Amino acid sequence: MIYNIIIGALMGIANLIPGVSGGTIALIGGIYDKLINSISSFTSFKFKKDDIIFLLEIIIGALTAIFAFSFLIKYSLDNNPSLTYGIFSGLVIGSLPLMFKRILKISINNLILFIIGLLLILGISMINPSHADEFNQTHSFFAFLYDIFAGFIGASSMILPGLSGSFILLILNEYERIINSISNLDILILIFFALGVIFGIVVMSKLLKVLLKRFPTETFSFLFGLMLGSIPNLLSRTGPETNIILIIIGILLGIIISTVLFFINRNRSKNS
Repeated sequence: MIYNIIIGALMGIANLIPGVSGGTIALIGGIYDKLINSISSFTSFKFKKDDIIFLLEIIIGALTAIFAFSFLIKYSLDNNPSLTYGIFSGLVIGSLPLMFKRILKISINNLILFIIGLLLILGISMINPSHADEFNQTHSFFAFLYDIFAGFIGASSMILPGLSGSFILLILNEYERIINSISNLDILILIFFALGVIFGIVVMSKLLKVLLKRFPTETFSFLFGLMLGSIPNLLSRTGPETNIILIIIGILLGIIISTVLFFINRNRSKNS
C-alpha cells in the first residue's frame, strides 16, 4: 500500500514538471502494466477489488503530491533548475535499461518504430510554446471547453513514458492556468480540466492495453524512442544559468533513486 502511494506521489510530482512523464515513473516503479490494465478494466466496468484498491492508492499519492508540492516544484524550477532537471534526467536514464529489456528482439520494424518515437519527441521539444495565457483565470464557456480539450490531450500523453503531459499543456497554453488553479484552489477550472483528464486516460489506457497485448515489442520500441528523446529536452530546460556540476549531481541522484525503486519493486515481487 505505502509503496503504491509513494509511486503515485512521484507520478504526481513528475506530471507537474514540463519534460517529465508520469508514465516513466510508473515504469521505474514496476507498476506500469498493472496501471494500464487496472485503468482499462475499471473503465470497462469490470470492478475488481485489487484494481480498485491499487488505483485508489495511486490517486491518493498523486493528488496529495500535486496539491502539496505544486508550490515547491515551481520554486525548485525557478531557483535551482539545473539540479531539478538533472534529477529527472537521471530518473529517465536509470529507467532506460528497464524499457530496453521489454524489447524482446531487434528487427527492422522495431528500429523504425524506435526512430519514429525518437524523432516525434525531439520534434515536439523544438516547439517553442507561447507563454501567453489566452484565458488567464477567467470562467467562460469557451475557456471551460478548452480546459476539457487540454485535459484530454495532456492526460493521453501523461501515461506514455517519455512524453510529458505538462509540456503538452505548455504548448496548448494551459500549463500556467492549471498550476495557478491548483495553487489558488480554483475548483471550477479544475473540475472541467479533470473531466478531460479522465476521458484522456480512459481512451489511452484502452489503446495501450490492446497494443501491449498484441504488439508488445513494437510498442516498447516506440516508447523507448520517446524516453531516449526526452533526455535532451530535459537538459535543455536549465536556462541561461546552467550549472554543469549540479546537473551531474542531479543525474547521479536520479539514477540512484530509479535503481533503489527498481530493487524495492523486485524484492516486493519476490516476496509476493
